[in-house]
Amino acid sequence: MKKLKSIGFFFRFRIVICFSLLFSFYTSYSQKELPYVVGEHLTFDISFVGFKVGDAELKIVDLKEINSISTYHIIGSGRTSPFFDLFFKVRDMYETYLDTSSVLPVKFVRDIYEGGFTKQQTYNFYHLDSIVYSQNLQYKISKTSQDMLSALYFARTFNKQNLKFNDSFFVPIFMDEENYLLEITYIENQMLETQWGTINCMVFKPKMQKGRVFEDGEKMKIWITDDPNHLLMKVETQIWAGKIIAILSDYDKIKVPMKIELKD
Repeated sequence: MKKLKSIGFFFRFRIVICFSLLFSFYTSYSQKELPYVVGEHLTFDISFVGFKVGDAELKIVDLKEINSISTYHIIGSGRTSPFFDLFFKVRDMYETYLDTSSVLPVKFVRDIYEGGFTKQQTYNFYHLDSIVYSQNLQYKISKTSQDMLSALYFARTFNKQNLKFNDSFFVPIFMDEENYLLEITYIENQMLETQWGTINCMVFKPKMQKGRVFEDGEKMKIWITDDPNHLLMKVETQIWAGKIIAILSDYDKIKVPMKIELKD
């Protein structure tokens, strides 16, 4: 059962949190500079010790105005496969409303079911006041704090020119009513073999908080395309029970065509 719960935690998008942000300063972006557009849809196959156990999706649904702020409405979901449902059913849903100018979250919604465990959360962010409201409570946060899902989309806005091998970057994250500071290290570039061909990817190593599923950041690697899209391609992590891999299986409406070296 401990092994099953470990996989359940994975579906909480800890993988997305680990990818996180690649710089810790506040900046502003115009919509035309962002590496994604409304309609972008990414699908991932998730496997555990070589067996497919589920899938995950990330989709930019539409533009929505919240408190006079233009936001991207983004949904992330994870679910176990029908066979794995028999042992540990997972149905996770995450929504973030991302300010199209600052690329910071305005609102975050979480609704998860993991083997009988359920949790619902709603966060309303007020960055200028360094406050987030949740269930009639308020918490102090950094002015640049991200939520579990928005972190990925902010991360994708980084400037490659600012990155050097073995550089580490830090970012504040607010999740589960707590503040965290995560560290990401850019370790190398690697040609990743995919179903479409070979794709040049940057490889990152996150350092996780101790005492959670991923106890050692060096056991996790994340691949992101070294092109204007900065697409999340693969996540590989070794937990005590075995290796979990999430790999991009399908994509639609990306901003620019991926740079792919076709297979012979």
